[in-house]
Amino acid sequence: MPNKRTVLFAAFSLWLCVFVAANKEACAEVVKIDIARKDDFGTHNRVIGRVHFAVDPKLPRNRIIADLDLAPTNKQGKVEFASDLLLFVPKDARRTRGTVFLEIVNRGQDQSLAIMSGAQQRDLSPESWVLGDRFLLEQGFTLAFLGWQFDVHPSEGLTFGTPIAPVRGVVRESYVAAPGRRSLGFPLKYCASEDHRQNAALTFRTRMDETPQPLPRESWGFGSDGCSVRVDTGFDVGLYEAVYEAEGSPVAGLGLAAIRDFASYLRYGPTGATLRENPAAQERIIGYGYSQSGRFLREFVRDGFNADERGKKVFDALMISSAGAGGGSFNHRFAMPGEAGNSVLSVLRPVDLPPFTDDGLLARAQAARATPKIFYTFSSTEYWARAGSLTHTTEDGKKDVPLAATSRLYFLAGTPHSSGILPLARTTRTQAFQHLINFAEQRWAARALLLDLDAWVRNDTKPPSSRYPRIDNDELVPFTRVRFPAAPSFPFVTYMPHVWRMDFGPEYNKTRIITAEPPRLGAPYAVLVPQVNTDGNDVSGIRLPEVAVPLGTYTGWNVTIPALKDLGYLSGLMGGFEPFALTREVRLKNGDMRLSIEERYAGRQDYLDRIKQAAQGLVRERFMLAEDVSAVLERASEIWNAVVTPRDR
Repeated sequence: MPNKRTVLFAAFSLWLCVFVAANKEACAEVVKIDIARKDDFGTHNRVIGRVHFAVDPKLPRNRIIADLDLAPTNKQGKVEFASDLLLFVPKDARRTRGTVFLEIVNRGQDQSLAIMSGAQQRDLSPESWVLGDRFLLEQGFTLAFLGWQFDVHPSEGLTFGTPIAPVRGVVRESYVAAPGRRSLGFPLKYCASEDHRQNAALTFRTRMDETPQPLPRESWGFGSDGCSVRVDTGFDVGLYEAVYEAEGSPVAGLGLAAIRDFASYLRYGPTGATLRENPAAQERIIGYGYSQSGRFLREFVRDGFNADERGKKVFDALMISSAGAGGGSFNHRFAMPGEAGNSVLSVLRPVDLPPFTDDGLLARAQAARATPKIFYTFSSTEYWARAGSLTHTTEDGKKDVPLAATSRLYFLAGTPHSSGILPLARTTRTQAFQHLINFAEQRWAARALLLDLDAWVRNDTKPPSSRYPRIDNDELVPFTRVRFPAAPSFPFVTYMPHVWRMDFGPEYNKTRIITAEPPRLGAPYAVLVPQVNTDGNDVSGIRLPEVAVPLGTYTGWNVTIPALKDLGYLSGLMGGFEPFALTREVRLKNGDMRLSIEERYAGRQDYLDRIKQAAQGLVRERFMLAEDVSAVLERASEIWNAVVTPRDR
C-alpha cells in the first residue's frame, strides 16, 4: 500500500453547511481527498489521489440521477462515491493562466494531450506519463483528470467507485459476428440472474430493420457464472442479442455528479483548503471532452449538471470535441457507458437521442442561469458516423437550426475522428480497411481554439465565427447528393449508417429505466454530410494546411467488413485517404478526374510554400498559432515524403 496523506475537510464542510442552511438544503459535495503522491513536474506539481464525495438523494438537483434514491446511504443519509484524481498545478502563481482545464477522461484515459500536444500514449499511470510538447502546461493551465466511469479497471485508467442499487431489470447484450471471427460465446457486461436464466432469449438478425429471430433455447446457454453466453453450433455473420434479467445496477449517473462537485470545489472551495492553496490558478474552469467524453459533456449540460447543488455555475466553458449529436449510456439503470452508437456496432443503445440542437440541449442550463460558453468541434467523421448534422438541422434534415449565441461550431474539414499515422497504412490494430487510413491531424486547430475559448471566458474576446456546412448554401446534403469525383481506386460509398428513432419503453424518459429491449424502432433521422469539391475534399469548415493544399483525398469514411453492410456498419470512426496520381499521364490512364500532383505543384518546394501560405492565413483567422507554423511545415515535409517520394523513383 502506498503511503497516503489523508486530509479531512471538516472546516470546509462546516462552512458549506452554514452557507446552504438558509435554503434548507443538505450539506454535500467533496468530503475527503486522499493524496497518494505529489511529484515535482517541472513548471507544475503533479498530484495523484482519490476524491471522496457524498450527496443527498433528496436534493432536487440530484433527483435526475437514476436509482439514487435506492442506493445505500451513510448515517447522515448521504450516498457516498469516489473518483481517482490526477492534477497538474502550476508552481509559480505568476505563471498561471488562471484557468483549470478539466478533461473528462475517455474510458479512464487521456485524449487532450495526444490531440493537442502530440503525446504518444493515453495511459494516465505515472510510470508511462509523457506530455508530448507540454503545450497545455507551457500555457499555464492547471490540468485536472477525474475518474467518472464505474466499469474502468485500475489497469485501464482512472477509476470511479459507485454504489450498487439492489434492483432487478431487463438487460440486452449484443454481439456482432463478423467474417473470420471464430467464437462459441461472448461475455456479458451484467451477469444473468440465476433464477431467471431459463426465461432469457437469444435472437439473430442480419439487418437492423428486420424482426429478430429467436434461437431455440436448447441451442444456447449461459456460462456457469451467468456472465457469458455460449452458442453450441457457433455463429453466423450477423447480430446476436441476448435479453435477460440482471440484478444489482451501479448508480452510474453519480459520475456526472462527481464532475460537477469536484469542478465546483476547485472553483468555489475556501482558500487554503487542499487543492485550493493557489486560487489564482483556478479562477475559471474549462471542461474538455473528446468522443465518448464529449458526449458525456453534452449529457452533463443537458441534464442540468452545470449548476451545482447551490445553483452556482460550474464550468465557464466547454470544449466538446468529436461528439457528434449523441449523449451516452451514462445515467440509467444498467448503464453501459462504454457503448457509443450504431456506427461502431454499439447496437441500439440510448446514445443518439434528442434533443440534439442547442435549444433543447441548453434548456436546463439557461433556466438555471448556468449556461457555459461552448466550442463544438467536428471532424468529417462526425457527420458520417456520429449524426453530426442533427446538432444544427431539423430532424427531417430540411432546414438549418441556429446555434445558441453562447456556442460556436468548428468543422475541421477532411480530418478523421481517429487519425492514422505516417507512413501510410491500411490497417489499425484490429481491422483492415479497403483504403489507406486518413492521417490528417486536428492538433493545430485544437490548440488555437482552446486559447480562443479561454480568451472568450477570460476577457470576453469574441471568438471566430462558426465554420460548418449548412443546408441553405448547399454545403450540407444527403450522401446521395455528394458530388464525389470519379476515381476508380477510391469509389464513393453506396450507403451510410442509419440513426434510428428509438423507444426504450414508457419509463425511460421519466425514471431512466429501460423496459423495452431491444428498443422499438421508428423512422431513421435524416442525417446529412458535407459536400465535396472536385478533389473529393470537404468544401466547408476550417481547412487545415494538409487538406487545403492536398496531396490526395481525405474522407471521414472508409470501408471495411462489407458483410456487415446490412447492419449499417461502414468503417466505424476511421477515415480514408487516396493519394493523387503523380502525373497527368497516369491519371488519365487510370480514369481519375482529380488533378495529378505534377499538375498542381512545380515540386516539393512549391508545395511547402503553399502550405506556409495556408498556415499563415489560418493564423490571421485565429485558427492556428503563429508559433506552430514551423511545425506544420515539418509535418508537411513528412507527408510529401510518405505520399510522393516512394512513388517518384
